[in-house]
Amino acid sequence: MESDLFSQFKAGVPLVAGVLTDKDVSTLDGSSLDAVDIIELRVDMFDVLLPDHVDAVFTTTRHRFGKPLIGTIRDISEGGQQKIDDRLSLYRTIVPLSDFIDVELQATSLFLELSRLITGTRPLLIGSYHNFQSTPDDTFLDDLVSRGKDLGADIVKIATMANTREDMVKLLLFTLRNRHKGLITMSMGDQGLPTRVMSPLFGSLITYGYINVSSAPGQLSIAELRQIFNILKIR
Repeated sequence: MESDLFSQFKAGVPLVAGVLTDKDVSTLDGSSLDAVDIIELRVDMFDVLLPDHVDAVFTTTRHRFGKPLIGTIRDISEGGQQKIDDRLSLYRTIVPLSDFIDVELQATSLFLELSRLITGTRPLLIGSYHNFQSTPDDTFLDDLVSRGKDLGADIVKIATMANTREDMVKLLLFTLRNRHKGLITMSMGDQGLPTRVMSPLFGSLITYGYINVSSAPGQLSIAELRQIFNILKIR
């Protein structure tokens, strides 16, 4: 967690991750990502899942945009876009090409296999939790963070549905209390939309935006995030 990548965050500047697909990589120009600090490549949103194609997309993204990469492969049950029978094989392809690997904590066997596969200090392992129905209480969230760290996560990412503004505030306050633990947090849905801007100010390491296609409920575009941050003078 001491890499130069987090120097902006330590200075109070939110880090912005842009979510891309393989089609985006082949069609976007570099200026489209000027406001992006990190690129998340959502492999489950790719049109082609052959290992050679996935390898080429990651390699091309690195060369074209020069940004750190998050490699993510979601199952449908985790909010992914398509069924992938052998995620481990694809993760093996992208591990050496990524700065971060994002895996759901509930996929325990896969998570532990990747934790064993990753050696050295890179890539960092993000242990994710998505709840598309509700926002659990603090006891659950505390246990979730502890479990993620025990399993070997460098960063724990928590994305929960905000059915009320109180749900949103609950997660923001949880983030503030645990900001020293290395967290990424966000509330999903219309009620949670403000957290896309506010969570980094409460201690979340990264906020996510989309370029062409939203990858989560209530996600703002990179252009919208850039405009808001500029208005608030925090970027």
